[in-house]
Amino acid sequence: GAVSDKSGLGVERNVFRYRPVAVDVRIAEDAPLAEGVRVLAAALRSGSPFTVSAASLPSRVEKALKTQGVAVKTESDAAWTKRYAKGARSWQRVRLVGGDAAALHTALDGSPDVAVWSHAVTGAGRVEMLPFLHEQAVSITNHRFGNPTTLSDGLL
Repeated sequence: GAVSDKSGLGVERNVFRYRPVAVDVRIAEDAPLAEGVRVLAAALRSGSPFTVSAASLPSRVEKALKTQGVAVKTESDAAWTKRYAKGARSWQRVRLVGGDAAALHTALDGSPDVAVWSHAVTGAGRVEMLPFLHEQAVSITNHRFGNPTTLSDGLL
């Protein structure tokens, strides 16, 4: 993932980094295709592993996903919610595009083990990538007894 140190301090490294995290993407029956594709583009750009469940996808989109090694499953909203609630999930994050987030929370019995991202799809790519990344802030002392050191180079 991307790593940046905006502070520019010589004696300390204050690094922000983004690491890929696995996500199940559910494109609900009522979701506009453009929104689903926007989320899929963010998922691909993030470099994170993800699976896709949708009621239907255009064959070109499905083929493009499979070419990238993405597992695609075709199923109704009810079938997906039932399967997901029974523990048949790949990851512990869900990006829900359209659909009923309350029904999913109910089916999961409010489990804190699954993070559900059900906000409206945005046109901002950075915002849309958030469910697919862990944002981390790391601070490292970059000196030894006041003398600058390179010991932390390559750690991040």
